[in-house]
Amino acid sequence: MPPATPTMTETTYEKPTNDELGTDFERVPFSTVSYKLRATANWVKKPYSKRSFWERLATLDLASDKCYVVQPQNPKPPPNLSVWRERLWLTLAIAPALIIQALWYYIIPETNNFHTWHPIVAFIFYHLAFVAFTITLIKHLTYYMDVYGTFDEHNRPRDYVPDKYVPRLVISVLIYTLARTGGGLILGGYDRHSPPSLGHSISWLFPIKIGLWLISLDFFFYTYHRTVHTIPFLWKYHSKHHSTKHPTPLQSILADDIQEIIEILLIPLFASLVMPLSAHEFWIAQCILMYIEGMGHSGVRAFWTHPLVGEVLRPFGMDLTIEDHDLHHRYGKSGKNYGKQTRIFDRIFNTIDERVEGIEK
Repeated sequence: MPPATPTMTETTYEKPTNDELGTDFERVPFSTVSYKLRATANWVKKPYSKRSFWERLATLDLASDKCYVVQPQNPKPPPNLSVWRERLWLTLAIAPALIIQALWYYIIPETNNFHTWHPIVAFIFYHLAFVAFTITLIKHLTYYMDVYGTFDEHNRPRDYVPDKYVPRLVISVLIYTLARTGGGLILGGYDRHSPPSLGHSISWLFPIKIGLWLISLDFFFYTYHRTVHTIPFLWKYHSKHHSTKHPTPLQSILADDIQEIIEILLIPLFASLVMPLSAHEFWIAQCILMYIEGMGHSGVRAFWTHPLVGEVLRPFGMDLTIEDHDLHHRYGKSGKNYGKQTRIFDRIFNTIDERVEGIEK
């Protein structure tokens, strides 16, 4: 496909490489900045009743229409989102599952055969709770996308999930939630006789433990992530995730099979060897992990930092905000900012791509 002729607004288009975006594209006019063409997403044009099963599930990831249309440039700096408000939101979203299990153990007599939860029962319950958390999180993030807008929206809006990747996205979400739930119970050594309880199955120092686990995870993720961006023949295993330049929350999970195995299974395993967590601490950690991954792919135009380690790392210039990973996607294979929980290792190894709009005010 040859480059399109510049329009009255001097818009230019670049021909995408097949291994980065695929072959199905449509022209979308933008500003005077050159951008890759956007992959076709005809499924969003269908009435909800005419959408397939996969497309209806993918609808959960849609923000308001304005997020998919170029907006006037906002002269104001991005607002500073309250980290304490987000901590409260996380507490209210994560705690119910733990409280339900704790209440069950408290109410049902120990002499009753149903007093304890078999690992299979715990797996089903926490998987359903994780799916509910994910849906609630997507609504939370798309709300802020509507309220604050998104980074670079004056040049290019958010990308829809391409037609050919809709089924894959839904399957990836299912694999992610199943594997993360089961992995947390296994790596955490789930004990059916130990209900959620502060000071017992959940350490009083759990925020520190989970923070260290996330930093350990970020080291292994950084190493893997930088490798697939640097070594040409490995890029093909990561390129599907970069099918979008301006992603949305659920597209954080869109990945190829090998990438899913590495990110969902191996990297958490390595992090757990460094900082072991209990099964119930894992539940908290995986919810925070999902929160950060969705947040980083939402593009919300706000100074929005990590709720657990952001304030600790900020004085060292190692905290992660939304724009950091948004810039990574914007520049595709050549993007920097390889960390997804922090900028510790990007700072140490000099792979930071400096922020453009998301400067703290």
